[in-house]
Amino acid sequence: MATGHNQPMDGFADFFEVAVAVQAPAERLYDLVTNIEGLSEFFPSVSFKLDSDAPLAVGSTYHTRQKGSKTWVPYRVLVLDPNARMSAELVGKDPLFKSLRYDHRFVADGSATMSQERVDYTFRYGFAGRVLNFVIGKRLVRKQVLDAHQRLREAAGS
Repeated sequence: MATGHNQPMDGFADFFEVAVAVQAPAERLYDLVTNIEGLSEFFPSVSFKLDSDAPLAVGSTYHTRQKGSKTWVPYRVLVLDPNARMSAELVGKDPLFKSLRYDHRFVADGSATMSQERVDYTFRYGFAGRVLNFVIGKRLVRKQVLDAHQRLREAAGS
């Protein structure tokens, strides 16, 4: 699965990256991000639930649901590197995304931690999905992720 810094990973149509400096240790950020059922604090329009009561692990599945939807969408955890990284990918059918993978990293930077996330994705609907992405989709999805990072910064500092 090759990836260039300025292009989407193989198998994906587009990507974006966000980075926010947070005045908190990486351990605090990692704990907040890996608390799947608490992620609604950062993504208020999305509900989250784990498949089991077992601790989060590589291969674990969790589900998301947009506010107003009845459809739960499954994601599988790909990487858990304590206090450094979490990565997951869409494994079910999402109403908007054909495919999606994110990689969330926590990098110490002096007294702060950089919360960095890369999202590689492909919208559904073929050509119409590409047009949607070009016109407004990428900006909206990137804004939702950036807003979540801003909320994470507030929560981690408290």
